[in-house]
Parts: sequence; structure tokens; C-alpha cells
Amino acid sequence: MTTLQPRPPYSDAELTKLYPSQLHLQQVQILLRHGERTPVNARFANAGLPAYWPYCNAVRQLRSAVLSPSGPGAEHISAADGVFTELQWRRRLETFGANDEAIPATLGPNGPLDAICDFGMLTDRGRETTYALGTRLRKLYVDHLGFLPASIKDADFLYLRATPIPRALESMQQAFLGLYPPHTRDADFPPLTIISRSPADETLFPNDSNCRRFAALSRAFAQRAAERWNKTDDMDYLTRKLGKWMPEDSPRVAGP
Repeated sequence: MTTLQPRPPYSDAELTKLYPSQLHLQQVQILLRHGERTPVNARFANAGLPAYWPYCNAVRQLRSAVLSPSGPGAEHISAADGVFTELQWRRRLETFGANDEAIPATLGPNGPLDAICDFGMLTDRGRETTYALGTRLRKLYVDHLGFLPASIKDADFLYLRATPIPRALESMQQAFLGLYPPHTRDADFPPLTIISRSPADETLFPNDSNCRRFAALSRAFAQRAAERWNKTDDMDYLTRKLGKWMPEDSPRVAGP
């Protein structure tokens, strides 16, 4: 799994240059994608890569809000008289076997049953790196610049938004935890407000499924890129290196 190694934190000289004393920082916008994830589908099986990866320990300790009765013995509950409690559970992934029978998704006959990632899921490493991003932001905007408070009683001064994709939401939550770990929040700190949008209204990723004009521009850009790069020495080099892993009926990395 490849991980980007970030550059060292800014030195005092770099901070002085980036944030001159005669200027006053007014607003910070932080746009992040997500941490390291598993592939979104099974890839390169012919190269020996497994379809499922045991790098998601979060599935061992999941929590769900469930509507519960306000007292014992109740056979029916409603949102008006019930209370929401927390249901703890763990998830095990299941798939099809060679004869279409249901089998656990593992790394082999004796592989682990728990901590198996679903496709496109944020991994343990992804949680580590997005948390590290949050601690780095704290060092810059709290410790060095004093732009953000060291401790908070609520997060109303922050606008937190994530796409409907779970790994993006989880990455943002991990980054917030690094920015404001538990000991920096009041004991009665209220639940975070995280903004989301329906897929049709989402603008944080290329939404060509819900915008015909954007879809047309995307196709035009792809065609222009193909015309520019498909028949070049660079693409021929990539095909020589990667072509053996491509489908037999389409051995080139791109183009005919």
C-alpha cells in the first residue's frame, strides 16, 4: 500500500514568509479527499493480489443508533415515546464460493474472518494518516498561528461537510479528531454537525451522473487526452511495463 510522505512542518522562517506580520488571517478552507483505501473492485487477480484485505479493524467495533423503548416490557415503540440508544456490532463480509455457495470473505482457507475490508473502504492506515493530518493542522493553526482556539466548547464555528461516500466522511472525522482530540473539548461537548448533500446535489466530486453538460465536457476532455497521449513513446513504455497484466483482448494501457 502506497502512502504519501508529507513534507516536514513549516519552519519559523517559512511561517514568517507565508504569514507576514502585517497581514491578518481571516479564514481557512481545508479540502481533503480521503485516506488510504482498498481497491473499489477486485483487481490484478492474475498478479496474485487478493480481492479482500484485512486492514479495517473498525468493522470489529461498529456502533448504530437504534430506537429503543423507554422502559422494560414494551412490545411496541414509537419515536414519540422511545429513546435512541447505541447498538454495538461487528461486521463479517460474505461472498460467493466456486459453486455459488456463501462463504466468508477471507485471505484464504485459514485467513482472518474479522477486519476484512469491503471494496473502497478506508483502511486502518487511512485512518492513521488522516488523523495525522488533523494533528498537523492543529500544530499550524492552533500552536503556531493562534488562529484557532486551543480548546472548544462546541464546533459551531466550523463548517464540516462530507460527501455521501463513507470513506470520505470517516476521513473527515479522523482529521477532526486530530485537530481537536477529546482532551481539548469540553466535557459537555455537543455532537458534531456534519453537512451532507444528496448525490444529485453533490459538488465535491465530479458529478457527471447528475449534470449532462459536465458529462459532455468530461467525454470531450477524455477524447482530447486520448488524442494527445495514446500514440506516444510514454504510452508505449507504460504498455510494455503493464501490458502483461491487461486483458488479453485489450493489451494496451490506453487506446487501440
